[in-house]
Amino acid sequence: MKKILGLLVLLFILSGCVDGDRYNFSGSSENWDVFYVVDVSNGTNQVEDGTVKFTGDGEAPETIEYKLEANSGGSEGTGVTLSDNVASIANGSCGGCSVIQEDEEIEVEISWNEQTENLLLTTDN
Repeated sequence: MKKILGLLVLLFILSGCVDGDRYNFSGSSENWDVFYVVDVSNGTNQVEDGTVKFTGDGEAPETIEYKLEANSGGSEGTGVTLSDNVASIANGSCGGCSVIQEDEEIEVEISWNEQTENLLLTTDN
């Protein structure tokens, strides 16, 4: 009985993954690499996870500001701390929302130490 119940729970968990899509967006500029992953399910739910990596010369800044704009909306952050040249950005989720599409281009602006760079993120097809 426990094996059947365990199998049913496993099937239920896996069934939640079947109808979803994962989109991997990336882009680079002179000083930054940005990676942004979006998991979309049921056409109206998404989970977002992004990272920014400093690739420029010299020492990485302690903090950055960012703005991320997609057709379905955007996010922004100030005072985002870098650890080993990497910062976590745009992490979140929504349900019943307008979701990012695979063919979108996402605009990102990164500001630090009185400098600003803009990037365009596209999917890794």
